[in-house]
Amino acid sequence: MHVGNVKDCDIKRHPTYPNFRAEAIRSGVLSAPTSRLWESLIAMGRLGDLAGDDTWRLVVLDCIVPCFRSLSVQVAREFRVELEEIRSAMVVTALEVWAATASGVSPRLVRDRMVKAAFDVAFRRGRTGTPEYTTDRLDIFVPPEAPDAGRSLRASSIIDVGQVRDAEVAEQIRGERLGALLHGLGCFEAVQGFHEEMRAGRRSGSISPAVKTSGLARSRFSNNNLYYYASDLYPSFIGLREAAHVIGLPESTAYRLIQAGEFPVPVARAGNSYKVSVRALMHFTDIPDAIVHADDIENGARHARGATR
Repeated sequence: MHVGNVKDCDIKRHPTYPNFRAEAIRSGVLSAPTSRLWESLIAMGRLGDLAGDDTWRLVVLDCIVPCFRSLSVQVAREFRVELEEIRSAMVVTALEVWAATASGVSPRLVRDRMVKAAFDVAFRRGRTGTPEYTTDRLDIFVPPEAPDAGRSLRASSIIDVGQVRDAEVAEQIRGERLGALLHGLGCFEAVQGFHEEMRAGRRSGSISPAVKTSGLARSRFSNNNLYYYASDLYPSFIGLREAAHVIGLPESTAYRLIQAGEFPVPVARAGNSYKVSVRALMHFTDIPDAIVHADDIENGARHARGATR
């Protein structure tokens, strides 16, 4: 990166900022204390602070924040707290560490201290935060279809879960709506098998005990072991072609983005192919991963097929 007047530089072959940022992110993840790039980044930030210029400090922050994303999503999901609140606390904490390490701390250590403090505050906020009951809508799961006058319940009903103030009612509606949708898609038999295995104790959902005991409106009288994330019904990974189709990219473009390290969703190499995490894909495409109860799912499917309880 240019320091001072670009016209006075003798090199003339500096990277573009996106390339520079991508390399800084990779270097930070691999080993920030041994990275000359990060040592230079921190040093430039300190010089900028002395000159009253916050440009390089913002560059440092811009290259650190991407590593906050996955952890903040995990904490918000496990403890049912607001994602933006967690991320804001992480950024503020990172900047506080930046100020606290202005003197007496080697530039090699600053980046890792900022990240560690941000991670610590994320978990503290998660454990002490007030659980937020999700008001995610499941309407976007619904494929285009012609109106069916004979259907007793559709997933995209006139009830807007986001407007339901009673958390217990909203929780039940989410489950029943998804159950009705699964019945409409013709895949409820597989879901029923999933539920039977849960009831028999042969498998369980991915909800953490902390969420079961504090983050669910009806857990005081519902069987906690029958709560699960909607994503538990889907395969853990899908192929790159399917993932690219969901995102809206040609498969060839997806391959190019992976080679450049710019594919928007983490991918795993499986032999000569790539696999994409379904949960990561859902997060990227804003598909809600609601917590549901097996009883609600079954009630919704039962109502959709016109049976009585």
